[in-house]
Amino acid sequence: MWWWRGRGLMLALLVAVIVSSSGKHGPSAMAGGLVISAVVVYLFRDDESSAFSFRVKFWPPLLLILAVLVYARG
Repeated sequence: MWWWRGRGLMLALLVAVIVSSSGKHGPSAMAGGLVISAVVVYLFRDDESSAFSFRVKFWPPLLLILAVLVYARG
């Protein structure tokens, strides 16, 4: 059983790198990193990609909601 399909692993690693590197500068920068990650995932997604059985096409809205929550909390 594969844990990812298509570009899912590459996009998951890219999101992790962007969010972790922006998180070093505080909550508002982390919220910005989440927004940038949502844009990058939206641009590089395809219909078959998934990571951990979660399709990539659902990531951008969830990343944007998480960005709003992080910004409001910080």
